[in-house]
Amino acid sequence: MRTLKHDWLIQCYMDAVRLQLDPEFIDLLLEEIHRRSNDPAFRRMWMAASHSPWGMAAAGDAFHAN
Repeated sequence: MRTLKHDWLIQCYMDAVRLQLDPEFIDLLLEEIHRRSNDPAFRRMWMAASHSPWGMAAAGDAFHAN
């Protein structure tokens, strides 16, 4: 996971939640996201994705809908 580009990691997480993939896989993605959270460049991308109408909020809505 460490070799994934920041934007790919974020997209993988959003897709995994939206597609309701294995919770253990989602947890692995979240662990990597947490590990990268101290990187300012990653934090900016994460915040941009989380405030996008197609970002985390939409992925989260899909996750909690079922």
